Amino acid sequence: MLGPVLSQLLKKVGTWMALCRAKVSQLILHCNNIIAVGIDRVIHIVQYIKRQYVALKSNIELCLARLTRAVLLMKLGLMNVLHKVGQVGQQLLIIARKIHQRVLNLLKRGS
Repeated sequence: MLGPVLSQLLKKVGTWMALCRAKVSQLILHCNNIIAVGIDRVIHIVQYIKRQYVALKSNIELCLARLTRAVLLMKLGLMNVLHKVGQVGQQLLIIARKIHQRVLNLLKRGS
């Protein structure tokens, strides 16, 4: 009586062990798939960040070039304005001297 019961028990244990091995194999396969998908996503994220960095770097370089050009143009404009102001100042000085001379001439004639 003990022999057939033990035999059935061993058979059930063997079946249960086979099911456990199959489940473990499935879990390992799922884990490997999850790891592969995770690595693939990380690679895509890194590539995306790299593309964004390259685009941002080129935009910054373009912006820097434009700002440098604008600064040079402002400097040139300021030099032009200072030159014009100097010319106008010289003209005003000449006009003021002429007015002073005419006033002195008029005062001499009037006296």
